Parts: sequence; C-alpha cells; structure tokens
Amino acid sequence: MFVQALAEYADTYLSEQLSDEAWEQKPVPFFVAFDEAGTFLSVIPNLVQAVRGKKTVSVPASLSVPRSPVPRNAGLYPLLAADDIKYVLGVGPWTGKDQEQNSQERHEAFADLIRTAAADTGDEGLSAAAAFYGRPDQVEAARRAMTDAKAGSIVALALVNSPLVKRSAVKDYWRKSYEIAAGGRVAKGGDAECIISGKVGPIAPTHEKIKGLSSLGGQAAGVSLMSFDKDAFRSYGWEQNANSPVCAERAMAYVLALNDLLRRDSGHRRDFKGVGFIFWTKEKTEFDPMATVDQPTPDQVKRLLSFDLDAVPDPNVFYMAGVAGNGGRMIIRYWVSETLAAVKANLKGWFEELQVADVFTGKIADPPKLWQLLYAIEREGEPPADRAVALIRRAVAGEPLGERMLGAALARLRVARDKQRLDPVRAGLIRLCVNDGVRLRGRGEAFVTAALDTGQKHEAYLCGRLMAVYESLQYAASGEVNQTVTDRYFTLASTFPGQAFPRLEDLGNKHLRKLRRDNPGAMVRISQEIDQLHLEIEQASGFKFPKALDLDGQGRFALGYHHQRAHQMAQAQAGKAAKALRENTSESED
Repeated sequence: MFVQALAEYADTYLSEQLSDEAWEQKPVPFFVAFDEAGTFLSVIPNLVQAVRGKKTVSVPASLSVPRSPVPRNAGLYPLLAADDIKYVLGVGPWTGKDQEQNSQERHEAFADLIRTAAADTGDEGLSAAAAFYGRPDQVEAARRAMTDAKAGSIVALALVNSPLVKRSAVKDYWRKSYEIAAGGRVAKGGDAECIISGKVGPIAPTHEKIKGLSSLGGQAAGVSLMSFDKDAFRSYGWEQNANSPVCAERAMAYVLALNDLLRRDSGHRRDFKGVGFIFWTKEKTEFDPMATVDQPTPDQVKRLLSFDLDAVPDPNVFYMAGVAGNGGRMIIRYWVSETLAAVKANLKGWFEELQVADVFTGKIADPPKLWQLLYAIEREGEPPADRAVALIRRAVAGEPLGERMLGAALARLRVARDKQRLDPVRAGLIRLCVNDGVRLRGRGEAFVTAALDTGQKHEAYLCGRLMAVYESLQYAASGEVNQTVTDRYFTLASTFPGQAFPRLEDLGNKHLRKLRRDNPGAMVRISQEIDQLHLEIEQASGFKFPKALDLDGQGRFALGYHHQRAHQMAQAQAGKAAKALRENTSESED
C-alpha cells in the first residue's frame, strides 16, 4: 500500500517530471560560466531564500538536471553538463583523502562526454564547454574560484549566464543516452508481475537511491527502500530486486515521490527527534492536517470542533509515514492511511481533549502547538522518538496515549515551579492521557472535564483541589512568600496524600488563625471550602486521605489542582469586574 500510494503521488503531483525520466529536479548551488571561446568567466551562486525554523537562510535553488540511468556506486557514469563537483572540476579542496585518482578519472570521463555530445549535436553551448575543457588553464581558474563548494555539491555548466541543461539540444541528447542505458539495464531484470501496477513485463533490477535521510541516520549518498543484497534475502535464487518485482516506470515513480516529499522545502515533511514525518493527500486539497497539529490557530480549531461527523464522507485519503535511515536502508517506523473525514474527526477529538482552563485568564486556553507539547514532556523539547510518534498518531489516527506519556508529563510537572506548574499545555496533555486511560479500561469511570467539575468525586481529583485551596489560604494569610505550600508539598501530596495532608492541615490551621485576626470574612469562606472538600474526600475514599496514588490518580490530582486554581482566578476577575461596575455606577449617580 505504501509504494502504491507513493506512485499515485507522483502521478498526481509530479506528472511533468514523471513524463521525462531522463531529467530530475535537484538543488544546484553553483554555475561555472564561460564564453563562446571557452574562457572562464566566473562562478555564479544559484541561491534562494528559505525559512528554517525562526531564521531565513540562503539555500541552493533547484534545477532540472540529468538523471543517471544506472547506479553510480562503481564505474564511470558522467552526467551531461551538470554533475557532482568531482566530475565537473576534478581534484580540488573538496576532494577527500586518497580520492585524488577517483576524482580525476571521473573528471576526465565528464570532459569526454562533453566533447562527444558537442561533436554529435553541433550545439553552440556544448561546443563552448568542449573548448573550456580543452584549455586546462581555464579549468584551473574555475577550481581556484570555487571557494565555497563542498564534497558532493552539484555544479552546472553555463554559457555566460545560461545553464546548458536548459538547451533543447542538451535535453534531447541526454534523453536518447538515458533510454539506451536504462533499456539495457532493465532487460537484465527479466519479466515479472509488478507489485505496484499489477502488469506483467520487464522489471527494474535495482531502484534509484532515496535522498534526504542523512540527518535521520541514512547515508549521504542515499538509501534504498527495496534492496536485496545478501544471500539470505534472495529467495529461490532471485537476484537483486526480483524478490519485490517493480517495473522500471513505477520504481521511478515511487522514488521520485519520496525524494520530493523528503525535500525540506516541500511543505510535506516534519522532523522530530530522529524521525521524519512525510504526509500528503491522494487528491489536492487546501486542508493540511499536519499543519493543523503543528501550528493550530483558534479559527482552525473552531472549524474542526464544529465538524459534522454525519456529513457526507470526504472521499479524499490522507497518508502519513514516519521514516528514518539505517545506513543504506530506509526504515518505515509508522504508516497511516485514513480518509480525510476520519482524520478530521480524530483531530476534533484531539483538540477537544486538550482543552483546559487557563489559570492566568480563567478561560479555556488556546489550542496547543505540537512543539509546546514536546516541551511539556521534555525540558529541551526533544523527547524520545517514540513519544513524538505517539503524539502525532493520537492526533491524526486517534490512537490512545498510554501511561508512559502520562508519566512523562507528570515528571515534568513535579519539577516545575511557580507559573510553569500552571502551564495549560501540560495540563491539557495530562487531561488527554487520563481520559484515554478511561476509554481503554472501559469501566464506566468519569471523564475529566476541561474546567472545574464540582460533581467529580474521584478522591485524587478532590485532593488536588484541596491542595489549591491550601495554597490560596496561605496567600490570603501571608501574601507573597518565597516558598509556597505547593512548592514544598506538591510532589508528596500528588503521590502519597496520606503523608502530605496531615502536615498541610497543621499549616492551614496556623494560617486560619492568622486570617481570623486580619480578615475574618475570608477565613470563614476558605474554612468552609476546606471542610467541604474534606467531607467529599472521606465519602469518596472511605478514609480521610488515600495512602498512595497510581499514575491515573496523580494525573487527576494535577487536574484537580489546576482546575481549582483556574476557578479561583475566574472568581477573582469576576469580583474585580463587579467592583469596577459598582464604582462606575456610583460615580455616574453622583
């Protein structure tokens, strides 16, 4: 299914490139320019501006260049008018140790191809290139001017400032050369039924390399998705890719699709801690599920939350794969194929469950971005790859999060201080994990709401609320302090309430005595809140405080604390608004 979907992507989005197999788009950072007499003029940078994270940087612009009809791991296979720098200019600062002879041989083969093509076509541009390579001093001048090139850079030849690869004579000549070489290679593969198209015919003995995975564990030279290079992989004596027979045209299609999707500027790729996610839709659409997860806006989420599950199903299909490299091979760590309607429904559930009250505003917090969720479970925002994969799977495919994710969020919460402890992003993730656990257990347990739920009678949730009330009591009695009761007791109270709350009661009684003297009204109100929560905890647990809380209980404790704090903020804001209204009314009457 994976390779079929990739081939369909090439048919839909890359039909122009697919129709001309002899040419492909690649980043080309430099042109070597010369005049009609072969005199070197200059090295011309071929760069464009691109956004990388928060920065705008210069990157090589893409250019249509010759595609190799054969693997170039061994042997001399130059490409016409644009190639690796060792082919175009030979030995230079970009040449590795003990690679001088290798580079010189490839350079000579490249120059010979230029001379042959110039003689066969009579093209003015190729003739100028042949003259350039006939003048060693001009080639050396180009080497000296090429100061910023790195090993593996692609360099294109240009007549003055026009790349030779754009000339029709060059394109036609390479197409013919490609067809002859590719045809001979495919003939060696024999006939079989293509696993992508289902048609019987010649199959490709090897497939082209997939680029773009060097930062994810793959080789810089490229990796293979289908490759059988050891005897143990060669069932019934089938050689090379005969174990997974694919016709040459469909092999080209799926590789072309992967190389396009893996381009960093494609808009179809996101990397998270060693895993690259590539995604696309079967048919073109303006809705981008991954962008919605990555950088949601309140308007986008509002539209999703109003999505009608009973509406006419969207026949479009969303595909996503988590990929990485392992030396010369491509690893598929995750694959999902869902209708776009199902993806929208899953995203709706994702954002619904992540909703939580914001302590600082008293209102429901804005929808969290993916990078914020990553920071909520790991200090540097780079959790293990499986955690990033799990979050994306939950968002797009609706696969529940397990206790490991809940444990990671709670671990970060326990070391948080002050405002960090009240982070609505982490609280929303904890709520999502807790409610996913309720679904998985299927015992009819109550789900945790986005804001304070006075009907929620789970003892852990009630203990969390009580923790927040004791914190507000301390503030009412003493104002700002260096260390709050929450700073001192949150971790103990959220794991072993039976040990923490007797100490909190002693401190609370001291604060109540002080408050009775300074603000009797506040003392009565807070004392009533504490008594009510004590009563509810006793009714829920059968004894005063639970001895210990499991992960689910710790999550509920955190949410009870968060909800109570947000409720307190909303009450304070409502009180200020009512006071301001009374003052304004009094002034207007005067």
